[in-house]
Amino acid sequence: MADGRRELEVVYNVDRILDAHTHLTGGESAGQILACLDAVGVEKAFVFAPMLNVQAHEITSDSMQDIRTHNDYCADICSNAPERLLGFCTLNPMPALAGGDLDRAVDLNIEEAERCYEELGLRGAGELVATGWYADDPALERLWKKLAELGMYTVFHTGVFYDGRQSTYCRPASFEGVRAAPGFKGHLAHVGYPWYDECIAMMKVTTGVFGQDPSAWDLKVDVSFGPAADYQLEVWQRSIDTLPPAMILYGTDTFWPIEPEEYREQYLQPQLGLFETATTLGHIVGEGSPAREEYRNMIFFRNAYEHWQNAIKEPQRPRPSPGPSRPRTPIGATHIDL
Repeated sequence: MADGRRELEVVYNVDRILDAHTHLTGGESAGQILACLDAVGVEKAFVFAPMLNVQAHEITSDSMQDIRTHNDYCADICSNAPERLLGFCTLNPMPALAGGDLDRAVDLNIEEAERCYEELGLRGAGELVATGWYADDPALERLWKKLAELGMYTVFHTGVFYDGRQSTYCRPASFEGVRAAPGFKGHLAHVGYPWYDECIAMMKVTTGVFGQDPSAWDLKVDVSFGPAADYQLEVWQRSIDTLPPAMILYGTDTFWPIEPEEYREQYLQPQLGLFETATTLGHIVGEGSPAREEYRNMIFFRNAYEHWQNAIKEPQRPRPSPGPSRPRTPIGATHIDL
């Protein structure tokens, strides 16, 4: 109260918040992540194993050794708060992992998924970036079936990938390939920007395939900041106008570590504002109505958490690392570096 004002807790007009899209980089600690989440009022986060050298714009999950190291690191971080930090292993069935043999690359990733489930105690896989493989290639069907069998919630990058090489593999419609795996659960990131109309159309079909009960759906979609600034409201508007409200997830695409002020100003408050604007302009639910409150709580927490719970067969039990481990990613990389 140095300036004569009382310190007031920041209160958002939402009951609980789950960030369904955050990345480890190797430059963070669990304490830093939790301190940020506490400061901005976020209860839980999906935490993806490192898979990207942010500063160099390079995929780092391009060898099995790197993939294993990154997954060990993710389990170690999440073991500090398993109820709040929901861990996702990285996988990448690129043919180059096995001398150009896609089938062998799939085998290696199935083995790693089983290791992450059984030994590391992780219950998620993602954010998977299609790197020289298409999700609807019949050779990938075995991997999707294994993830569904294990009960691993899976997140895919959809839309342009900024290293200039991978985008052709990330068109949203190709991820219909996971429907060959009964019980598969996960979500598509970024509403597939710039192919958000394709992504929304594909997601809209979900109710025709699986029915109206969200617990039966295979995929949902996150509205993390894939779209350029000028398109973010349009993507929100199209999504909320067309898709069932239970299908949309709040996410930031944050790269840890990040200061609470940056998280709040660049990600959380803009997304809350986009939600309010899109629902008002679309005449979806009235301002101040119980229905508006219900939609807000669904998108910012319940949709992701219920989908996670419907996916996993038992709670995650992330294993602490027996020794120091750091992935091959730059220290202190943040989303701003993009």
